[in-house]
Amino acid sequence: MKSSLESLQKEYRAIEGLAKRYASSLCEQIEHVLKENQIPLGVRIEQRIKAWESIADKIERKNVELKKVSDMNDLIGIRLMLLFRRDVEKTCDLICNTFKLLEREDTIERLHEDQFGYQSFHLVIALPEGWLQIPSLKEFATLKAEIQIRTLAQHIWAAASHHLQYKRETSVPAPVRRSIHRVSALLETVDLEFERVLLDRAEYIIGSNTIPKDSPLNVDLLAHILDSMFPAENKDSLEDYHELLEDLEHFDIKTSKSLVDIINEAFDKIMEAEKQHLEEAKNEGYIGTSRRRSERGVFFTHVGLARQALAEKFGQDTWRAYSSEKYSNTEDDDDFDDECIADF
Repeated sequence: MKSSLESLQKEYRAIEGLAKRYASSLCEQIEHVLKENQIPLGVRIEQRIKAWESIADKIERKNVELKKVSDMNDLIGIRLMLLFRRDVEKTCDLICNTFKLLEREDTIERLHEDQFGYQSFHLVIALPEGWLQIPSLKEFATLKAEIQIRTLAQHIWAAASHHLQYKRETSVPAPVRRSIHRVSALLETVDLEFERVLLDRAEYIIGSNTIPKDSPLNVDLLAHILDSMFPAENKDSLEDYHELLEDLEHFDIKTSKSLVDIINEAFDKIMEAEKQHLEEAKNEGYIGTSRRRSERGVFFTHVGLARQALAEKFGQDTWRAYSSEKYSNTEDDDDFDDECIADF
């Protein structure tokens, strides 16, 4: 056993760096897939390489036979915590279709009646054969990874019950059981109520065409108007409608009609500015945009195009003075919160 452990430890040290690179590469690809499909994360993707001490303990304590460290399903672990329950199954399917699926499990199915638990999908994946032809990915041919997918509310329950060691009802002191059941029910309610919010929001957006023209603007109505008036290819997956709503309110553009009017008045000039900025970006290192957007033939997002309408209506100098003052007075804490939520 000792010589076997030493051999495994030697292999572990040899591939540890490779495993870290593999985990980072997977996270990058998964982030790209989620962004393309407009699936929001609750927090940043978590990744970890299983510590050698944990592997050795598992081998000795549980008498697990392991020929190679790279044979472990969970040597590399990645956890996705999503905001909305409806996206869990969708994310599972996207990952299964993007990578080579080795195993799939819904953890709720393995719980006994007296066990506490929350749904979490575990996928074991490897890179598809086609990807391994890419020089920078070849080195990952022998590795696999376990992907955990759950909602943020489900993760709160999983983390708390793990810390408290409340895996079964019999593990919980009788006076605490009612509280634990309430917490479990509340967290499940969080997921269910977010689903209700999304359904109500979808119904509101569908009915946006029948909303009176003098209706006050809100972020969902604003998004609907911009979608209907600007080219779809300009739209970004992270449009900042809240910030634009503040800009519009500053210039007393507070109803759907007033917004539609200023866009219609300046539409030709807006699209001319789009072409001009796109050409400048290509010649000057993609300042103010990204190479990817430029190659798609777009510069401004929908929010950016709407701000061009404000600049045309009230004058470039007035717009620049306002935006300069606004962003110079922005609190660092607010920026930090927004960046954290947007980046995770």
